[in-house]
Amino acid sequence: MEVYAKSKNKMLIGKEKKQLEQDISNILEELDMNLDTKEKEAIEKEMTEILEGKPEYQKTLVEHENDIVKCAETFFKQFDIYFTEKEKRLVIEACRIHDRGKVNLLFQALVNPEIIEKGMIEKGRKSRQIPHGFLSAVSISKGEFLSLSELFELNDFGAFITAINYHHDRMDEYDDLTIYNYCKEFYTEQAKEYLGVDNWKIHCENRNQLLFRNNVYTFNRVKDLEKWNQYLLIKGLLNKFDYTVSAGYEDAELYPDLEEKQLKKNIEIKLENKGLRPAQKYMKEHKQNNLVIIAPTGSGKTEAALLWLDGEKGFYTLPLKVSSNAIYSRIKETYSYEPVSLLHSDSMMKYIQEYTHTEAGPYERYERAKLLSAPLTICTVDQLFKFVYKALGTEIFPATLKYSKIVLDEIQSYEPRVIATIIYGLKTICELGGHFAIITATFPPVLQYFMERYGLHNEIEYKYQNFAQESQDIRHKVQIRESDIDIDELIKYGEKQKVLVICNTVIKAQEIYNEISEKVENVHLLHSRYIRCHRDKLEKMIMEFSQDEHKTGIWITTQIVEASLDIDFDILYTEMSTADSLLQRMGRCNRKGRYYPKNPNIIVLANKNGVGDKSVYNSFIYDRSLQILKKYENIDFSEILKIEYINKVYCTEEIKDSKYYQEIERYLEHFDEIPPVEYSKREVDKAFRNIRSITIVPDSIYYKNQDIFEKGLELLQKPHVGKTIKAVFTSKLNSLTLNLNYYSNNRLPEGVDIVTLGQNGRKKGSDIHRARMIYEFNEENNIGRGLLLNQLENDDFIV
Repeated sequence: MEVYAKSKNKMLIGKEKKQLEQDISNILEELDMNLDTKEKEAIEKEMTEILEGKPEYQKTLVEHENDIVKCAETFFKQFDIYFTEKEKRLVIEACRIHDRGKVNLLFQALVNPEIIEKGMIEKGRKSRQIPHGFLSAVSISKGEFLSLSELFELNDFGAFITAINYHHDRMDEYDDLTIYNYCKEFYTEQAKEYLGVDNWKIHCENRNQLLFRNNVYTFNRVKDLEKWNQYLLIKGLLNKFDYTVSAGYEDAELYPDLEEKQLKKNIEIKLENKGLRPAQKYMKEHKQNNLVIIAPTGSGKTEAALLWLDGEKGFYTLPLKVSSNAIYSRIKETYSYEPVSLLHSDSMMKYIQEYTHTEAGPYERYERAKLLSAPLTICTVDQLFKFVYKALGTEIFPATLKYSKIVLDEIQSYEPRVIATIIYGLKTICELGGHFAIITATFPPVLQYFMERYGLHNEIEYKYQNFAQESQDIRHKVQIRESDIDIDELIKYGEKQKVLVICNTVIKAQEIYNEISEKVENVHLLHSRYIRCHRDKLEKMIMEFSQDEHKTGIWITTQIVEASLDIDFDILYTEMSTADSLLQRMGRCNRKGRYYPKNPNIIVLANKNGVGDKSVYNSFIYDRSLQILKKYENIDFSEILKIEYINKVYCTEEIKDSKYYQEIERYLEHFDEIPPVEYSKREVDKAFRNIRSITIVPDSIYYKNQDIFEKGLELLQKPHVGKTIKAVFTSKLNSLTLNLNYYSNNRLPEGVDIVTLGQNGRKKGSDIHRARMIYEFNEENNIGRGLLLNQLENDDFIV
């Protein structure tokens, strides 16, 4: 009898197909005006594929094993130079035997109805199935393991067996006797037949070799860092190849650029007439080194980093999704590099917008992005650095980063928790053999101090180069005011110039916008409390406004424009923030050095808005940043002086008593001490930024789009709906929502429903909460204050 790897997908019969077709047709008809052309095309294409679908071929276990081994072998041919022969053999052999436990009768009864039909197992028998990974891990002896390759040593066995045991993230509450008895009843004879070995037996003693146990009873510790890193590699690549094959793909990596170096060539052609700038030349020449590069805004850091990648697999990380979107589009359009991938929580929306019939569907592109398959992926750091929490299911990230290069843009922009995550993660990446480049306009000394404390030493693990002195342009002159903004002055400048206002809080930005918009029309607002589709419009508008040399007016914003958003204004009014944030903000004014500032063009408002322990900025670093900034007031604030300024503010010895320093230190120590499986992958996703947030839809938006929410949620809960169709509707719903951060541990913000949309009794529903807060936005001219926190609609509010 055949042994199968998984169940056959249920095919729709005639009546079911007709019903599904009717359901989706009805929804499309009802929502016709609310879906754009791209969304309709993606839905219709997948609907055709579902209706024309042929019965799925059910793969045998042998075929699945062969496919995953072939996937691994193809991968190692492409990326041969990054791995030792032993590493390759360990991964391939883990691929070969990781699913062997599926031979057991209870698993086969689930995937093959003939088992029950032929009476091989009693019909209706209820026995708890032991996860097949645990069975696979006791299916090979130490001697058999050593015989697989002359390169293998007994010291390799623990990491190898642990990777197989936990290749699925399962709780392990079984004792050896339970596993032995289970194997005796459901597995041993089947394994003998499958392997063709009469004297085959299980080896429960292997469980003593596991590096850790995933249960609540065992105290785990990483005793041997070398073994832990070996486990990360085997488990991570095993998962990568297994996920790839199970998803129906043959190759784990798409379009490797190692030989063609197409992106590098395209950049060099674009820069041919201008010539390479110093930072670009340096990074190109030091492509084999880890780097920390200090280069001012407008010095071509992005292109420098892409030249450093040199065609190798790369990840380019940025602090914000809007920045990621901008770099992704720039690489795709300016440098004509199609294989680039985008990975963050809203990237599916981008894939739908780009969809054409000639390429893979949006869900497939998103799925391949999550499998880390692209030669270059633009992403946010939370997508890659979860592995520092040692959670099961995150091993694919360090394993992939072993043969990749990672670029970290503006590392100082992150909060202490994320900075600690990055530093600890880079240490692991370096130990595995991966490479990193930090590119930034400023690099506080305290970060270099913590890097050294955790084994990343200048001139040993990386090279440090400061290009601030290369820029002779004087772009900024600072004036500090111990007051709020002068509205009349702002309006006067806005009549003839591009004026940018950056506030520390959304509420303050809304207040200033409200006051100015009553007096003039050429004013716009951008912050994080717009629903996604409106925010996308505003982000596009501000960039178009910035690039149009004939436009004048005022944009009032928050920190979301700080990092890597390519905008250039004439004058900046900014509330005082911490030094790193302030310098980032300055980079949005006179970015290209278009003029010499005879008068101050950076007006800093020292009003302490958004400052405090539970606010946006830490009081100690804020006060320090302000006092030291006064030394640079009303002088030419050169790039060299900016570096001097940030170095003084973040002088390691002088900030050791600050919350900023202590948080980085505390989290680094925490990552050192975390035992394996202390966190689940889900918990890591929530913990990464240490901010509680919920997804909300304002009532006015909900009522206006009630059909989309009701029909969309209804469709998402129907069986047999294709992944692309689900992704389109999920993305559509998300585009009408926003994330609202809150810090209370006891209750949701006032006006937010506890029950989510679609939730009914035990029926889970969505993760979207309705919010009875006022939401302002005019879609004809893209103006309005967005969500007004703590301002509720009247109870009798009707749209």
